[in-house]
Amino acid sequence: MNALTPLSEATALPLTCAGLLPFDHPLFAGLPLSDIAEIGSVMSCYRFKDDALIAADDVPLVGIILAGAVARIAQQGDQVSTVGLLLPNDLLILEGPRTAAIHPEAVGLTEILGCSAPEFDALLRRFPKLQLNYLDLVASELQATREWYTLLGRKTAPERVATLILKLSRHSDHPDSPVIDLRLTRDRIGTLLGLKMETVSRQIRAFAKLGIIALFSPTKIEVLDHGALMHATGDIWREKTML
Repeated sequence: MNALTPLSEATALPLTCAGLLPFDHPLFAGLPLSDIAEIGSVMSCYRFKDDALIAADDVPLVGIILAGAVARIAQQGDQVSTVGLLLPNDLLILEGPRTAAIHPEAVGLTEILGCSAPEFDALLRRFPKLQLNYLDLVASELQATREWYTLLGRKTAPERVATLILKLSRHSDHPDSPVIDLRLTRDRIGTLLGLKMETVSRQIRAFAKLGIIALFSPTKIEVLDHGALMHATGDIWREKTML
């Protein structure tokens, strides 16, 4: 059975998805509403189970993450590692030939508004402004990825864990709720941050003891002191030393 489950079998955008079409997303910047509606008519809402490969009938999927998360998984021989994490409102883009060994997997129940790569390629040819927006987003993601790994290379283990928690708190599925879903297992967090699983667990427990966060379950936490969490990332004193 395909792990991909369309929310509707309709070829046009289902009404349940039409209400979810994020007109203010950077992908649609500068496009008239009529063009956005036409682009949306090609897209469908898809739901993926945990660890499912993000694809439509084995064809790569391009789209906007509505809920859940997508892990970018790299495989070299028998070694598998998590090299990136996409969160709600992020754009799932096509991987280039240099990253053929990287594939996207759902983290928990994940919903994506999108279409197959060939369909999206046709949209890019039809709407030049959409193509420009897409290229800008791809460039921004590549820059963000470079900055992320450059930043992590300068940070201690506590600072890396604090940085990830802060990032997740800013991309919550439920911004009105104080509880944050870490989404990833300790092992996956470790591969993402370049740390051992035991180190990740130890740092999370340390933040709880300091009263910075509260633990409700292995993946559910609440940030109790945002100022202390920001300070724990190490970014504040780094900015001061650069002045």
